[in-house]
Amino acid sequence: MWKSEGSVAVITGGGGLLGRGMALTFADAGMDVVVADLRLEAAQKVAAEVEAKGRRSLAVETDVSDPAAVTALADAAYGAFGQVNLICNNAGGALLKPVWDFSLDDWNRMMGSNLMGVIHGVHEFLPRMMKHGGPRHIVNTASMSGVGLGSLRELNAIYVTCKFAVVGLTETLRPAIAPHGIGASVLCPGMTVAEPEKPMEFRMPSAKWYEDNLLDNFDVGREVLASVMENRLHIFPHREGLGEVEARHKLLLESFSQAAATSPPLHAHPRA
Repeated sequence: MWKSEGSVAVITGGGGLLGRGMALTFADAGMDVVVADLRLEAAQKVAAEVEAKGRRSLAVETDVSDPAAVTALADAAYGAFGQVNLICNNAGGALLKPVWDFSLDDWNRMMGSNLMGVIHGVHEFLPRMMKHGGPRHIVNTASMSGVGLGSLRELNAIYVTCKFAVVGLTETLRPAIAPHGIGASVLCPGMTVAEPEKPMEFRMPSAKWYEDNLLDNFDVGREVLASVMENRLHIFPHREGLGEVEARHKLLLESFSQAAATSPPLHAHPRA
C-alpha cells in the first residue's frame, strides 16, 4: 500500500508548470520533494513553495541528458533524505517543424532530454530504490503523442518518437520490477497550460480542440498521485484522448485485415 506521508519524491523538469503541479500536489499529500530542473532559479522557486507548505525540499540544477548530472542528482537526493520513494522522470520539450528540416543536432538534443533523460533517471535511481524498503514508484512522462493519432504529429517527429519509446520502456519495466515491490507508471497527458516565458521551440502549439481544453497542471498532479497510490500503469488525465488511441488501433487492425485479404499466404517453417 502506497503511503505518501513522509515519502520523498524527485521530479525532473520540476521547475516547469507541470513539474510544479506535481511538486505542490505531493507536498500537500505530506511528501518531501527534490525539484530538479535545467534552470536552477525555477527549481529554487518551486522548492520554496514546497517548503512554504511545511515540507522539506531541495533544488538541484540538472541536465537530464547528462548521465553524470543525473548521478549527482541522485547523490544529492539520497544525501539529503536517505531514500527516494517516487522518481518522476518528467523533463523534456518539443520542437515543431517538418521531419526533413530536423538536423541531427535537433534529433540528438531532443532525444537527449525526452528519451535519454528518462533512461538516465531509471538507470540511476532504480538500483538505489531496490536497496531500501517502503513505498517506491517510477513515473515516466510520455504524452498522448506516444499512444494515439493526435494532431501535429507530422510536425513533431522527434517528440513522437521519444514518447512512443518512453511508453514502451515503462510497459516493459513494470513487470520486471514488480517482484521487488516497485511500481511503474507512464504519464500520457494531452496539452497542459503552457509556459509563455519558455523559448518557442520548447512550446507545443496546440490544435484548436486542445486550445479549448487545456489541462490544469494541478489536476494532472492530482491524477499522478492517485495513479501512483493505485499503481496504475497508464495515466491518462485527458479522458478525451481515448479517441486518439482508438484511431491508432483502428489503423493497426485495418492493416492486419488488409494483409490477410491481399497478401500471398505465409507459411511457417518448422525449426530444425
